[in-house]
Amino acid sequence: MLLPVFTLKLRHKISPRMVAIGRYDGTHPCLAAATQTGKVFIHNPHTRNQHVSASRVFQSPLESDVSLLSINQAVSCLTAGVLNPELGYDALLVGTQTNLLAYDVYNNSDLFYREVADGANAIVLGTLGDISSPLAIIGGNCALQGFNHEGSDLFWTV
Repeated sequence: MLLPVFTLKLRHKISPRMVAIGRYDGTHPCLAAATQTGKVFIHNPHTRNQHVSASRVFQSPLESDVSLLSINQAVSCLTAGVLNPELGYDALLVGTQTNLLAYDVYNNSDLFYREVADGANAIVLGTLGDISSPLAIIGGNCALQGFNHEGSDLFWTV
């Protein structure tokens, strides 16, 4: 019989198929999900009672272990994973119909913010061909683009 370790009342409407689990501090798994109001919900029970202050992320007033990342656009894709192996922890990647945000949850800072003219309908992290560094591969309406951890466009095809 399975017993829950904890329960979580979301209080936010989560968009379907837009959930990711990442180790944003390199150790603890955290839940990230796109809300229907242009925000990304980040549940991190490992940092309870720590004060977070920044312009992009704010603490939910009702839940001490939930942060909201303001995107201010409809989120079209979301994933988490290692984009820069030297950091030792996962990055959160958020795509909209016009932009891609690579976000460092642990340091509460943008890694890069790029315009994606074809839109971002799907996103995956990994290596491709002869390119040794991990890429954020973005699928738009008819093109694929691959960005490294600095935001450089290393791959493009239609």
